Amino acid sequence: MTVKLNLPRRNLVAMATVAAVAALTAFVPGMAQAKCGEIAGKGDINIVGSSMPSVQHLAKEMESCNKGGVRVAIKITPEARVETERAFGSEGKSAFDAAVISGGVYSNLAAKGQLQPMTDLVAKYKAKYKIEDNMLVKSNGEVMAIAYQQNAQNLYYRKDIFDKLGIKAPTTYAEMLAAAAVIKAKEPSIDFPIAQTFAKGFDISTEFVNIYAGFGGKLFKAGTAQPAFNEEAGIKTIELMKSMLPYMTPNALASNSDDVMNQFQQGKAAMGVLWASRAARMDDPAASKIVGKMEFAAAPAVMPGGKSATHLWWDGVAMPKNLSNDRDVVFQVLMDALDEETTKAGNDTTIWIRSVYKPTRFGTGVILSMKAGAPIWPTEPYVGLATGELGKMIPEALGGTMTPKQALDAAAVAYTKAATEKGYIK
Repeated sequence: MTVKLNLPRRNLVAMATVAAVAALTAFVPGMAQAKCGEIAGKGDINIVGSSMPSVQHLAKEMESCNKGGVRVAIKITPEARVETERAFGSEGKSAFDAAVISGGVYSNLAAKGQLQPMTDLVAKYKAKYKIEDNMLVKSNGEVMAIAYQQNAQNLYYRKDIFDKLGIKAPTTYAEMLAAAAVIKAKEPSIDFPIAQTFAKGFDISTEFVNIYAGFGGKLFKAGTAQPAFNEEAGIKTIELMKSMLPYMTPNALASNSDDVMNQFQQGKAAMGVLWASRAARMDDPAASKIVGKMEFAAAPAVMPGGKSATHLWWDGVAMPKNLSNDRDVVFQVLMDALDEETTKAGNDTTIWIRSVYKPTRFGTGVILSMKAGAPIWPTEPYVGLATGELGKMIPEALGGTMTPKQALDAAAVAYTKAATEKGYIK
């Protein structure tokens, strides 16, 4: 089964999650050994990816390929999305030969024609690296990315604290706020009852889209690229987000995934919505003070009986069209890092798509969010333009310098200008 651009995640996530629903078993510790001895060719291969645990796991594998004429370096940065889009869209050769990207970034790059087709390389190396069909992400019949993990933002909550206070895991944001009030009043060990990724840019725009969809909002007017996010559902979304701030760190508008993960690990926060790809870090004794205390559930719904207010994503690897190195060598480095041995060795670091993955409790939240109706992240090629403007303006509303309506209207104006310049709006 393959994944087409017009359905880039639905089948992929569904296929990968079927096995995960069956059982939650123990993980396999350890790190894959270097296996790059058979790579023919040479080159200095540069790769970029975000700081999530699975990328750090892949980075060790990729960098083990430093031998013979091949040198591999991977840059891990919270700005991976920005750096990828800048490099893949540059006039000259890309600064990076490959990137670890999300499905959202993929849609933007594919729409702009900035990805390197890999169909011939998949055919050449499919048997060697046991590349599975449901890892293939296609656009117009060409393989443009190889997916390796599924992801979603789901609810993290301190079960020990909730049990102590007699609170049930919240299924709605109203219940979440009510639980936060109890924790703030009765649990002095917790500094911030809620921790979520409200940092300016991608983080806060993603939170907005999650909650906005929970209100039934559509980003665009039906059948067009015209903005629709500056209407009543958008205002309600910002008001709900604002109501969470009293229970969050004073630096909430600068809190990205790393910051929220650290708040949880250090025992400072009791609950919040965060990427499932961070879940395994809660039980890392070298970094976490709450080993075994964090549980995972579906992201809360906005309305009682509503769908989980999150979206289903995938992450994978892709190469730029303006690639400077030998594409065959780059592809081999990537596939070596995504082989079965790497999956087995890092089984607990994420929710892998490979069939050898053994589901663990860290995927519980994704499974429950999926069962609670979480939709696929929007696939329109102009989504990135909209979220980019929302990410700039929503902090103004949350910080009080604009009303929600003013911020959304400003984002709509800026988005309309950008979408018109790109030809999406005539």
